[in-house]
Amino acid sequence: MQLPADVMAMILQYLGMPDLNHTTEPRYAHRLRAIRRQMILLSDDFASDTPSENRYSDAYFVYNFPLNMAKTMHVIKEIRLRYADFFLNRDHYDLLDIGCGEGAGMFGAYHALRNKGLQRVKLVGIDGSKKMLDRAKYLAARFRAHDPGLKTRFFRQRIQERFRFASKKKYDIVLVINSLAEIIQEAVISSRFIISILKHLTNDGLLLIIEPALKKFSRRLMRLRDELALQKEVQVLLPCLHGNPCGLLEVGSRNEWCHQSVPWLPPRFLKIINQGLNREIDILKFAYLVLAKGKARLDRPKVYRVVSQLLREKGKSRCFICTPQGCVELVKLNRSHDLRNADFDAITKGSVVYVENVTVKKNNYWQVTAQTVVAIRE
Repeated sequence: MQLPADVMAMILQYLGMPDLNHTTEPRYAHRLRAIRRQMILLSDDFASDTPSENRYSDAYFVYNFPLNMAKTMHVIKEIRLRYADFFLNRDHYDLLDIGCGEGAGMFGAYHALRNKGLQRVKLVGIDGSKKMLDRAKYLAARFRAHDPGLKTRFFRQRIQERFRFASKKKYDIVLVINSLAEIIQEAVISSRFIISILKHLTNDGLLLIIEPALKKFSRRLMRLRDELALQKEVQVLLPCLHGNPCGLLEVGSRNEWCHQSVPWLPPRFLKIINQGLNREIDILKFAYLVLAKGKARLDRPKVYRVVSQLLREKGKSRCFICTPQGCVELVKLNRSHDLRNADFDAITKGSVVYVENVTVKKNNYWQVTAQTVVAIRE
């Protein structure tokens, strides 16, 4: 996966480096050094829970914006893949982005939703920062110039734990992208914030939350997921593919947390800026939660999410999968290798797998035999 070329061009144009590449890099040496310095300071502040996006806004725009946009695109595409019924016969979408910043979430969703039958998309963004909203408006104007069906509105508003928005309009999709950590600093996320957001969703609307992949953010999102799973008006769609309690929360060591590691193709300019910083920019790491409003019974895919890396040991390989019964260890002995289970060897963290005819040794221990079918369902 990669970002649309027009988005990358807009970012560089705004930052005054429209033709940045390896040949022109020396021309922008001073500018690049300043951005790299900002990136270091931004990371230091993030590690100490100090919001500083406004202070180092250029670094945030050139680095965090592409990553957050790509994460949103990935999650929207996964929803379309796993739960296609939510997107059938739709010719328009109304989308609300809470804590939109520069618009990475809303524009990522917009690009992921675009198709030939889509006639209108209305994006509404709310944020407390004028600087961030100005950049979102700049991007929106550029997108609208090429798509007359795109409508955008922005509101400057401080977002608090009990979300309030004057509009009574209902939205098909609500996004909370990397802003929940700033809105709620407590170790536990109160479900009342989410419930106050659900009031702004249509009856079959979707709420998409993305958070940093750090343990403290991921585990509190997992706890929120379990609390919301008990609500009658909401259903969990992703990352788990079932509505039962989270198996990883019950792991005795408490050292497990559910997050994704998704390979992608970063923009060329990001590779240039990353020189000397040596960050792992070719993997998108994040925790997320997708909720559907409504009581209608979901047609859930008969597959499982892999929540660990593939662990190779002498004579066998194993991984852990998320099932309705909890976290299960899936093990394949080397001698059991067969074309039917060959996909097992290609499993990575976050893979979604179909498993058939497995031998259940214990409730939390399944063994892959030569007769077992293992298929990755991307």
